[in-house]
Amino acid sequence: MDYSQVFSDPELEEEFLDKFSDLADKAPKVSGGLESAEVSDLDVDRARESIDEMKGGDYSGGDTGLEAIIERFTRPVYLVQDSTFNEPGDEFDNSENVKERLEAATGVLESVIPSVGRVEVRNHRLDWVGTGWVLAEDVVATNRHVAEEFARASNGGFSFRINSMGSTMGVTMDWRREHQRSAESRFRVTEVIWIEPDGSPDVALLRVVDTGEAGESQPTPIVLSEEGDITIGKWVGVIGYPAQDSRNSLTDQQRIFDGIYNVKRLSPGKLTAVGGGLVEHDATTLGGSSGSAVIDFETGNAMAIHFGGLEGAENRAVRASELADIVRQHAGGNSYQ
Repeated sequence: MDYSQVFSDPELEEEFLDKFSDLADKAPKVSGGLESAEVSDLDVDRARESIDEMKGGDYSGGDTGLEAIIERFTRPVYLVQDSTFNEPGDEFDNSENVKERLEAATGVLESVIPSVGRVEVRNHRLDWVGTGWVLAEDVVATNRHVAEEFARASNGGFSFRINSMGSTMGVTMDWRREHQRSAESRFRVTEVIWIEPDGSPDVALLRVVDTGEAGESQPTPIVLSEEGDITIGKWVGVIGYPAQDSRNSLTDQQRIFDGIYNVKRLSPGKLTAVGGGLVEHDATTLGGSSGSAVIDFETGNAMAIHFGGLEGAENRAVRASELADIVRQHAGGNSYQ
């Protein structure tokens, strides 16, 4: 995390320090006890000193107990149910500051939540492989590394892969897959429109049918942000499907996600860097978040498409302008002329 960015908000810093003693007391229960020794040694004075170092750029890191509490409190992960979002259900206190920002953005976030779905596959070793969202009529955006799980270049275009048993893989977008909800909204993927080559933006475009299996209409396309709206410090919501990830700390994942994976989530955070064709953000994500929409709290537009990151460092996403260029070139995206 970019701690200087997190604590650039004095209200959030004050709230964190005011609640720190309670947070430290509850942290061992939430973490399963693996960090109990580290957390029990923390006090608010030490936390304040560390935060001052973070803000000044002098923090050397390594205080895992404190860092874990900061991430869980300042960058929580909300469950999406019935196309709206709900606070984590554990006993750990949640930031009222972050909650207020989310509540103020409820309308714009709820308008785009239904347009983000899980990329599901058949005749594959997995049931699903990532996240995608409606970018234009009949067009879904996801990552190259997601699409390569089920598609390959073939005869100047792209085709669905064939598994070791000789069966062709199939792909469906499900716009629901919410925790403790049985509702589905499944749309068949008919074509892999484009997969960016290695060394290019981590983007792929899929075409879906215009009517779902239950006769429902496609979700509304998410509008891409204007270039001038993509600035450091903006609040964003990353909407996708985090999956348990062996590359990251299992203890951290258990504490933050409460053991609930593979369902739709909303992760609030801020843009921390903007440069070239990429942006970086500090919302909490996992492997299944690949392909998630990075949504502007103010407009509901997509600032970027998330593709990956390094635990404890940064999350990276392909900038909206890059995505617009790819749609124009390969999917006839007239709205992005």
